[in-house]
Amino acid sequence: MRPRELRSRHLAHPIRLAHPIRLAHPIRRARPVRLARPVRPGRALVAVVLASAVGQLVLVVAGSPAASAQACTADQWNAEFHAGTDLGGDPVGQRCDAAIDFDWSANGPGVTGIGTTGYSVRWTRRLTLAAGAYTASVTGDDGVRVLIDGQSVADGWGDHGPQTFTGTRTLAAGAHTIVVEYYQSAGGAMVEFDLGGGPADQGGAGPDCAADEWAGTYFPNRTLSGTGVPRCSAGLDYAWGDDGPGLAGIGADNFSARWTRTATVAAGSLAFTVTADDGIRVYLDDQPIIDRWRDQGPTTYTASTEVTAGSHAIRVEYYEHAGGATARVGYTLTPAAACNGLQWSAQYFANVTLAGTPTPARCETGLHHDYGDGSPGVAGIGADAFSARWTRVDRFAAGPTTITATADDGVRVFVDGTRVIDGWNDQGPTTFTATPTVTAGTHTIITEYYDRAGGAQIRVDYTGGGDPGPVPPPPPGGCASDCGGSWQTLSYPSSVRSVHASVLHTGNVLLVAGSGNDLAAFDAHTFKSTVWNPNTGRFKDVPVADDLFCSGHVQLPDGRILLAGGTSAYSTATANYKGLDKSYVFDPVADTYTATNDLPGGGHWYPSLTELGDGNVLAVGGLDQNAAGSVATEMFDSSRQAWLPGSQVPQTYFFWGLYPELKLMTDGRLFYAGVHTFGNAPTDAGSNIYDPATATVNDVPGLRHVNLRDQGASVLLPPAQAGRVLTLGGGNGDAGADAIAATDLIDLRQPDPHWQAGPDLPAAKMYVSAVILPDGKVLETGGGRHLRSDPVHEASIYDPVANTFTSVPPDPQDRTYHSQAFLLPDGSVAALGNNPLDGSFSQAISVYRPWYMSRQRPAITQAADTFGYGSRQALTVDGDIGRVTLLRPASVTHQADPNQRSVDLPVSAGSQGGQVSVDVPDNPNLLPPGYYMMFAQNTAGVPSVARWVRVR
Repeated sequence: MRPRELRSRHLAHPIRLAHPIRLAHPIRRARPVRLARPVRPGRALVAVVLASAVGQLVLVVAGSPAASAQACTADQWNAEFHAGTDLGGDPVGQRCDAAIDFDWSANGPGVTGIGTTGYSVRWTRRLTLAAGAYTASVTGDDGVRVLIDGQSVADGWGDHGPQTFTGTRTLAAGAHTIVVEYYQSAGGAMVEFDLGGGPADQGGAGPDCAADEWAGTYFPNRTLSGTGVPRCSAGLDYAWGDDGPGLAGIGADNFSARWTRTATVAAGSLAFTVTADDGIRVYLDDQPIIDRWRDQGPTTYTASTEVTAGSHAIRVEYYEHAGGATARVGYTLTPAAACNGLQWSAQYFANVTLAGTPTPARCETGLHHDYGDGSPGVAGIGADAFSARWTRVDRFAAGPTTITATADDGVRVFVDGTRVIDGWNDQGPTTFTATPTVTAGTHTIITEYYDRAGGAQIRVDYTGGGDPGPVPPPPPGGCASDCGGSWQTLSYPSSVRSVHASVLHTGNVLLVAGSGNDLAAFDAHTFKSTVWNPNTGRFKDVPVADDLFCSGHVQLPDGRILLAGGTSAYSTATANYKGLDKSYVFDPVADTYTATNDLPGGGHWYPSLTELGDGNVLAVGGLDQNAAGSVATEMFDSSRQAWLPGSQVPQTYFFWGLYPELKLMTDGRLFYAGVHTFGNAPTDAGSNIYDPATATVNDVPGLRHVNLRDQGASVLLPPAQAGRVLTLGGGNGDAGADAIAATDLIDLRQPDPHWQAGPDLPAAKMYVSAVILPDGKVLETGGGRHLRSDPVHEASIYDPVANTFTSVPPDPQDRTYHSQAFLLPDGSVAALGNNPLDGSFSQAISVYRPWYMSRQRPAITQAADTFGYGSRQALTVDGDIGRVTLLRPASVTHQADPNQRSVDLPVSAGSQGGQVSVDVPDNPNLLPPGYYMMFAQNTAGVPSVARWVRVR
């Protein structure tokens, strides 16, 4: 049956249907039901349940407008005011609003029967829209929510200060009902709403204009609807006054216009300034930037937003109601600073609204500012009434990221344009958290902040960043025959007892003995070091004022070597060695030492130094000046060239043992792989992840033989992007235990990394050295079975892809206690040192020449001296290149080099005509600043001789 009328004893009159409804079964009964939401005045809505033999159909029928309702025009909102916060009961007032943009503050909305608190409002409007994705943005103090066609889009229904809520909905072409609901509980009152997005040509397509022109469309109404009149404009600077735009069919009043253009800009802050009489709104890439859609005299507005480099769509919409007409629009770009992946691009504003032109962008490492009653130290920015915007692009693994923001006063944080933290209020120090889920890849984090008066501070941290991106493919080619290589003992010995070795960007090697484990030299204050030239065999002795025997050392970002700690007293029958609190910087160009300030935490004997992504150096471990375990965490500030006071460094008060190898992870945390010097492991788990920013230490499970890792080796396997670490061998000299052959592997890219067993070494050993080779493999060499005795003459090559060891000829020299091995720029490996129990010290130098040194080798004939983070670099090469790597020069002692790493540079173009392009990672945690040996590997797997480059 197809009834065209509904009749029931419950209805005063039959209801005529515009279209018949097909019913599969006859209707048995009809009854009215109570509506879940009060009926809006002006509509006679009836809900009827039609019951048939198989079920029920609920039908809501709209009748004619009620006579008491004020009729609103198509470009107005029907506003209903309720005397309560729940929109309950009949409204006590109704009016038509041109826009939802009210800041009533402590006043009421000016409606009879509605006070300043305890009321609610519902605005309804019917809009005809083109198909597209639309974003609803509503700001309220207190509760707000938006419904489109009865479906919730944005919901902030609760007591709160001014907060913005957004939601996006894809709509089909046609008419849609937009409902905005709001309630005011107490305190200040405000509500704003905007609907942005949709197709750029909504309401009429613009003309085809030149690339540097605005494509304008003018409409003979205030609603941007109907057929428009096109015109191209060089700029938007109109002051029509009482005249119109001078277009046929467009009058002086009651018209609207839409202008669009595409702007191609560099990355930075795009600031818009507009002046309008009457309404105006500006969109960038369909996102609202300025929305002042209201009748008003000439009023100027400013707003700025961060943009990425490239093309962006700008859309401006304007209407003129009556009286004078003005429409002026301009924008300026403040380029972003060229910041690396750890830094925030910061811009400051001399107001609390992020308005106007910001200060020139600068790069800031870490967003941890406590200005107190002072200023940010930026020209033109005072101690109060300023705002700032920080932007950072970071790579994330897929999953949740926890963002924490602490501010005094307002703060808000965006992820890819979506607001995830909103604390935009005057307030004392307050902490906010959010845990959005992100996809794998690059995301933009924006932090906005203002300080109105009094103390000022802002701190923002997040988890999950620093992902190294895709793991590079395995090295090309590889040795097929005659792969063992060979050792040679040089005809000359080292001029000092080499205990510490640092490869310098000059190609020389700094060898440090200090007293060289010789009490007589210590008592005579004879502290030695030398600079060795491996190419000529010459030594240049450089004395040092303090005993740097058993110090820690690392390359600084400028290529100099920082040495810290050492020996202030030898052991006695009743006391252990005592740590030195001195520190020096060695200049490889001048071959001189310069003292820094003393270590604030006291002495350190056997400390470990790790360079962080910001170029600062963290030092932990060793024995202090009283021969006790040092629990001080030290930080060398590379920009100040000084050790920071302990009060400025987060402290764990944790004893890391002697020479603990802390390896920098790509997210800025540090990984302790369990290898140390002397005795048992310093932690029960034997392995840990340490966050230096928060001074937290977490156990990492699964490491075997945790108390048999004394003077084993650990290495961040190549390429560093893979995040895999291998531990090799070890023992326990204090316990007299036999050395072990076990190796363990861990993948730090996993959400909850844990150790797994690796293949055994060909021979059990402690005092084992692990050296990354430029062909993507690792040489392990040297060793002994017990404390300073029973040398093991065995060496092998570990293949990270195959997870296998292949034996190669061994070093002919004993290499146990106080030995070291390291890569030279030509691709060979030097080994020095041996200090057995009888107190003797071998100064013999042996050199391992891997298989590739007997092959025809490619060459890098031209490259820049400095590589910037995130840059693309052109290389001139000789040979068919399949892989380019950066290897950090060694700074090693006691088999420990926590900073050793090999980073692949993705080849973005194959070598053609002797040219190849490579991409430098933008994450300094992956590639800490400093000098690197760059090797190019041909498709047969043969690496070149190194070319030195500085990464900064």
